Amino acid sequence: MANNAVAAATIDGRELVFSFLGLGPGRDYRAMTRRAFVLDVEAGRWTPLPDMPGEVGRLAATAQALGDRVYVFGGYAVAADGTETTSPAVDIYDAHTRRYTSGAPIPVPVDDTVSGLWRNRLIYLVSGWSTSDNVAAVQAYDPSSNRWMHATPIPGTPVFGHAGGIAGDTIVYCGGAKVQAPQVPKYAPADECWRGDIDPSDPSHIAWRTIAHHPGAPRYRAAAGTVDAGDVVGVMFVGGTTNPYNYNGVGYDGRPSEPEASSWMYDVRRDAWRAGPVATAPTMDHRGLVRSGSTWWTVGGFTGGQAVSAQVTRFMPG
Repeated sequence: MANNAVAAATIDGRELVFSFLGLGPGRDYRAMTRRAFVLDVEAGRWTPLPDMPGEVGRLAATAQALGDRVYVFGGYAVAADGTETTSPAVDIYDAHTRRYTSGAPIPVPVDDTVSGLWRNRLIYLVSGWSTSDNVAAVQAYDPSSNRWMHATPIPGTPVFGHAGGIAGDTIVYCGGAKVQAPQVPKYAPADECWRGDIDPSDPSHIAWRTIAHHPGAPRYRAAAGTVDAGDVVGVMFVGGTTNPYNYNGVGYDGRPSEPEASSWMYDVRRDAWRAGPVATAPTMDHRGLVRSGSTWWTVGGFTGGQAVSAQVTRFMPG
């Protein structure tokens, strides 16, 4: 699958990696899927889960795991006429009952957003697309109360398809696509990187500031997630492409997009970048980089030639 929502959790002593929704090999509206799967890391085996709720599949959702539950947020559906509609859905998968329940809808529905779990208390959604435009909203969901709160909006250019994560009390995100209409193409790479420090006494308050961009070119739909490997505590960014594209892998400029092999790690303590591992088979079209044990994973995505992949790639950033 490509553009699928992924999460990892340790449940009943088993290390598990989850994949929900996404795009199949057809790469059109008919290829959107509601299917879900779980990987038992030790057994090395994928098992189907019950299909996600809803009448149609969604793309560009995001997921976070907490305890024995996985929370899947937003995404968008594509109609036969090409109309794209962002979903406000919060679908909660219980690993013990193998059933879904619904959480409180996202106040500002988003897809292609960045999500992160803070202190096992709140799940933040940062910017993203909402049916007709990018939004600056930062929204935090409290799983214990099933309530949302608005946090300090991003001060930078609103984006979709960006990547990032939360390390300690710090949100980091980079890249994505910005709206540049009436110029053609309508969407262009965003070269901004931002750091937001969450106030533990008031987690709705985030102190945002720009940080240096990593040494590589701006990326769209890279995978990113929290990393603490060796002496680095921060966020790692893997793959993606330099050419923003529609869901079928063809750029908004009409050129097919191709994935990048390099990765970068931002160390929140040193406020500095360093190079990460290089992928031997690069991919793009990701919604997250997930950790299981001492390994970080990407699941699916597009490989070269915009081919939808079943590839699972391990990264060892130490």
